[in-house]
Amino acid sequence: MSGSAYWNKEIRKADGRSPKEGAAKRLDRLRGVLREVDPAVANRAWREVGDALQKITERYTR
Repeated sequence: MSGSAYWNKEIRKADGRSPKEGAAKRLDRLRGVLREVDPAVANRAWREVGDALQKITERYTR
C-alpha cells in the first residue's frame, strides 16, 4: 500500500469515528509532508492552517 493510500484509508476511518479524530489525522499527514519542504514554505503553510482552524473554531463556538 502506498503512503497516500494508507493516509486516505486512515483519515476515512478516523472520520467515521469522529470529525475531531479525522482532523487530527489530517494534521498528522500535513506534518509529515511539511517536514520535507523548505522551512519558509512550511512555516507559511502552518500559519495558513492556524488561521483556517481559528475561523472554524470561531464559527462553531458562537
